[in-house]
Amino acid sequence: MTQEDGAGSPQTEASSRAGLMVAVTRRIRGQSLRSWMLIAMVCAVLPLLISALTGYSVYHRTIVQPFRDVMTRQHDVLLEFERIQSGFWTLSSAMNKYALTGDEAYREVFEATRQRVEEEFRNIEANAGADPHLRDQLTAMRAIWSRLSRDAQEVLTWRTAEEGSGVSNVAAALAVEQEFPVAANQLESVLMRIRDVSEANHARALEAFRRLEYWALAAILVSIGMMGLGGYIVNRAIVLSADQLVAGARRVSSGEHGTPVQISVPPELAAVADAFNRMTRKIVEQETRLVEQARRDGLTSLLNRREFDLRLEERMDSLAAGGAPFALLLGDVDHFKQINDAHGHVTGDEVLRRVAQTLETNAPDAENAFRYGGEEFALILPDSSPEAAQQTAEQLRRAIGELTPSDAALPDVTMSFGLAFCASPIDPDALVRSADAALYEAKAQGRNRVVTSA
Repeated sequence: MTQEDGAGSPQTEASSRAGLMVAVTRRIRGQSLRSWMLIAMVCAVLPLLISALTGYSVYHRTIVQPFRDVMTRQHDVLLEFERIQSGFWTLSSAMNKYALTGDEAYREVFEATRQRVEEEFRNIEANAGADPHLRDQLTAMRAIWSRLSRDAQEVLTWRTAEEGSGVSNVAAALAVEQEFPVAANQLESVLMRIRDVSEANHARALEAFRRLEYWALAAILVSIGMMGLGGYIVNRAIVLSADQLVAGARRVSSGEHGTPVQISVPPELAAVADAFNRMTRKIVEQETRLVEQARRDGLTSLLNRREFDLRLEERMDSLAAGGAPFALLLGDVDHFKQINDAHGHVTGDEVLRRVAQTLETNAPDAENAFRYGGEEFALILPDSSPEAAQQTAEQLRRAIGELTPSDAALPDVTMSFGLAFCASPIDPDALVRSADAALYEAKAQGRNRVVTSA
């Protein structure tokens, strides 16, 4: 066995895939109308729901909460640093005045401010969190503050012998005092860097906003596309099928019955279309039967008087357009009233049916044999010469005379014929009168004979 013929050969795999596709297609086409509607609604609504939930989650997780946390932390830190900066200026002023005057009130102001600054640093440490940049800045400022606080507290212990005359070493005190503005300026640079970080965070937040907008736009486009798909499914499965049914009904109402309604999905409408097509075929069959019944005589099944008049008109029109001459043959069953009186109307009807069958069988064209009325019959002999028409009439007369009754009680039947030849267009009634006159002449000469009009 070759590899191509094995169970895992490409041909087998392709056949399996094709079978699977056929099974899936049948499964899809077999879905009910309710299923198609549900699929369409899910396709239309589910993307909107998913987009809304996803958008809210992404927005809250990536935008709202981080932005709120960053803004709160940075606001608190900036506020604390600004208070420390303000405290540095207050400490510098209090220390300067105390160094010059030795007033204890300034030392108390210094101490109160120092404690407040210390508390602000602790607050910043609590709010700094895990931000490494902020912690580095805080560590640097904390070291400067520790040194300044230590030096300042040492200066505040210097006193002179005279009350209210300031510290003993004013120059050294002023040197320490000058370090506070320097620290305040350094803190200003720290504040600038923190503000830069804040602006960068704002920029990232704005970038996240833009990403969210892009995602929202993509979600909207996907939702629109899925709604379009849902609309297509509804249109394909229901609207178009319903339109085909409506179009089929209009065709039937207008008399066009040859084009069936073709619907494959959903199965419910396909079943309706199949029933509609069967109904249409039934209507066509009934109409055909009714039309045929309207054209034929109910007793003999020959074409009736109305069809005779139409066919004679057509033959005259054809002759006027250059067509070939034709002949009209009128026949009458001999002594038919006596047959009815002697044997009854049932027997008379049977005689008429046998005569009609014989004429239809022996006529050159069965579609040109008619029951003219009562016991009278008519035949149109197209494309005929007078001699050929005479010969055909004699053959028909002999065929009627040779009828063998199926019942011994039935009478023998003969017919008389009047023949009129038409070589040029005339009034159809005139032609009928001419053949009828010949028929009366045949009866007057003894019946069971053919007479040709002059």
